[in-house]
Amino acid sequence: MKFFTNSAKSVARIGTLTNFERIPTISFETPLALIYTKGGSVPHLTKDVFKMVTTDPQLLSVSLPSTLIMTEAMKEANISFSNFVSMQEHINMLTIHDPADLTPSGHQMLDTIPVWPRSGRIQMSANKYMDLVETFKPDCYVALCDGDTNIDSSKKRSENAVNRSKTLFEQCLSRHTASESLKSTGILGAIEGGYNVDARLASIDYLKDKPVLGYVIDGLHNNGPLVHSITSEQIKQIVEQAVSLLPSEKLKVSMGCWNPPTVLDLIELGIDVFDTSYPYVAVKNAEALTFLCDHNTCGDVLEVISFRDIRYEEDFSPICSHCECLTCKNHTRAYLYHLRNTREMLLDVLLMIHNIHHYLEFFKAIRENIKSGTFDELKQKINLKFENFGILESCKVVVAEELKSSNT
Repeated sequence: MKFFTNSAKSVARIGTLTNFERIPTISFETPLALIYTKGGSVPHLTKDVFKMVTTDPQLLSVSLPSTLIMTEAMKEANISFSNFVSMQEHINMLTIHDPADLTPSGHQMLDTIPVWPRSGRIQMSANKYMDLVETFKPDCYVALCDGDTNIDSSKKRSENAVNRSKTLFEQCLSRHTASESLKSTGILGAIEGGYNVDARLASIDYLKDKPVLGYVIDGLHNNGPLVHSITSEQIKQIVEQAVSLLPSEKLKVSMGCWNPPTVLDLIELGIDVFDTSYPYVAVKNAEALTFLCDHNTCGDVLEVISFRDIRYEEDFSPICSHCECLTCKNHTRAYLYHLRNTREMLLDVLLMIHNIHHYLEFFKAIRENIKSGTFDELKQKINLKFENFGILESCKVVVAEELKSSNT
């Protein structure tokens, strides 16, 4: 597995992920969105329905909390994870935590970190993790790390995260290089340190010369829906510093349900890979993504449509009249509102179809605009959509409410 790019650091760039041993004919252009999965499947979608969303091979994001339960069955069957979940036509990346669910803080020990499946906390050592990696046989994976930091983390917590991550990485890399089954598997190192500049520098200095496929800019949040309220201003200094000091030819990854304006800012800083937990979180909120809709026939839509809103009870138009997804071609906003009102599971299926399609189109537009030199225009268009309505940035909502009350 290899990554190629001709672009410089700290800039929106096009790259290529290729040379996958399991499926040599597959390659992916970056910027790229990993398809978020639970247990190796796209939430709410069967394999056949997912094929109706896209027939292209995808890079799947697979996290430990929803897959640990499968380990013994995979060992007994002596098959890889991709075969076990019947998604062998797709490439997969194994990550530590679920980006759509809040990761509980604490419980780190000297050489272990906690992983949180539904059954409860499991302490994960590097050796135990590498046993799992050799069982799963992913196409690439993130080395075990301590990413339990956020904007409120203390200096000591950030430094401990870096030191523990160094120890865990050394143990993972030692097992990786000694393993015959992982010789062609990509390994990514995690840049830790929270929002502490010195701690980040220590993590970067340690990892920048290691033989890795790329780096995960980790430790910026504790995952879950609240990540969408983090603005690029809060993380710009940390991400910009990391990307500028790391080798430009290496892949840069940032997991989490970032809102689209922040995704665009991170791409401009040099991040190559994200995930689709943002569309999934929107589905959980009964929301359809519409931030790409700028056609007159779509009406005055916000960046999302919430089917909790009674205004759609008798709206017989599709979510977006120019969207080519199965949901928009066959169903109306009124029907989706009805499904929400009657608590039908079909709502989640139809919204997931639309939201994944919409988000993949978003990344397709990103790549096309980078190639054509119009990335700034795309940024302005998306930023305007969110600035006009400001739902995701809670600080802007508070300011707007204060201004409104002061003017009355």
